[in-house]
Amino acid sequence: MCAFAMSSLMTPKESVKIALIGTGQRSRTIYAPLFEALKPWVEVVAVCDPFKPNAEDLAARLQVPAYYNIRQLVKDRPMEAALIVTPIESHHSISVYLSSHGIHNMSETTWCNMIVQAKEMIAEAHKHNVIVRVAENFFRYAVDRFAQKVKQADYIGPIRRVFSYNDHTGFHNNSRWIVFARSHPQWVQSVKHTMDTAEFYSTPERFHAQETFRARYFMFPDDLMVIDQAANIKGLLGRQTRPGYTEWQGLRGTLVHQGTLSTTGEAVYYAKSEEAAVQKERLPGGSATELRYCSDEALKRHDPFRPGGLADHISEVIHEVRDGQWTRTYAHTPHDTIEYVNELHPKELLSHHNIAYGSAVMGHIVDFALAVRGMSAGEFDEQDGLMSLMMEIGAEESALQEGRRVKLPLEGELEADRLARQRIQQKLGVDPLDVEGMLSFVYPKP
Repeated sequence: MCAFAMSSLMTPKESVKIALIGTGQRSRTIYAPLFEALKPWVEVVAVCDPFKPNAEDLAARLQVPAYYNIRQLVKDRPMEAALIVTPIESHHSISVYLSSHGIHNMSETTWCNMIVQAKEMIAEAHKHNVIVRVAENFFRYAVDRFAQKVKQADYIGPIRRVFSYNDHTGFHNNSRWIVFARSHPQWVQSVKHTMDTAEFYSTPERFHAQETFRARYFMFPDDLMVIDQAANIKGLLGRQTRPGYTEWQGLRGTLVHQGTLSTTGEAVYYAKSEEAAVQKERLPGGSATELRYCSDEALKRHDPFRPGGLADHISEVIHEVRDGQWTRTYAHTPHDTIEYVNELHPKELLSHHNIAYGSAVMGHIVDFALAVRGMSAGEFDEQDGLMSLMMEIGAEESALQEGRRVKLPLEGELEADRLARQRIQQKLGVDPLDVEGMLSFVYPKP
């Protein structure tokens, strides 16, 4: 686990020259608008994609050369590092190929499909002394940054349990819990349940007739348990929509974060406090956050009509937004103010429901650049990425074995790895562990 603190104000003497590999929707709508603000840390010098219209369009927008073949890009080598924004199945082969040529690389999430792939990506990077990372941003969201500050402040005492429902199970949430715990879990237990639903299309391409619920239990050092469960995180069929409902449960209080909007129709969100309504814009997305604290008086109360243990100090958590930019998240408490100040601001605002999203993506790029320059170990390194994947595959292993507790880190050959390899080979017609074969595979483009 890397050191937690990372000052985004640190800048290298020379920005890192990077190539953007993959010019699909995410590169065009998320990454491209951020590069202007990221110039102190990275300079885009090339884009690469076998789909020429996308490559040429983004190259013209960024005013850099377009490549259509990764081998030619590596031969010319205008870059020292690369951002891989391509289908998940391709991450392993591209990362291993780049590392073998001494090129630092960071892949989008999910990092890869199998534990054996992640281990090979790490081994190849270490062999050639390059940085390899996964572009994880969920723990950089406003509420997670604030939760980390609450933990550091010890305001509600040691936090020994996190309960999350219908936010985002999987690699992203696994990474959130690793960063919050600042350690790796010791075991996982998991069950899942699939039920039939009414048939419907959530988008023209996505047909639904079933819904699978997953419940994962992770045990971390220092007696921290995380209960992470979800089924339908988009709020379809009237379910609780994201960000769901999450509690960080401490010795004498709780940080509560919950979605407030219904997906049954149009909804308007009204600020609850005068401060939020008059002085601040609300962080959009239909969520509310409270920090609940039990004073000594509340804990000692014996009144039968007012039970002891009821939280008597409720602090609204404010996500401050100025000119469309998330600036800080804070709460006033009886003791002081707990706050996280955001120092990374896109110059071009993203069209995204989470206004902290651009800052979060900038965060992992800055983290990567500082690691490449040897200025920071980073907040989330390759071993953390490997553990996030192990948590996911370990949860699948546990569910396959009717909820048996699975020890982490995973060791030996895994049934989930075997099934993933089989599934990808059937889908693509190529062995996902065949680096050359996967590099030559051309993925369908929209």
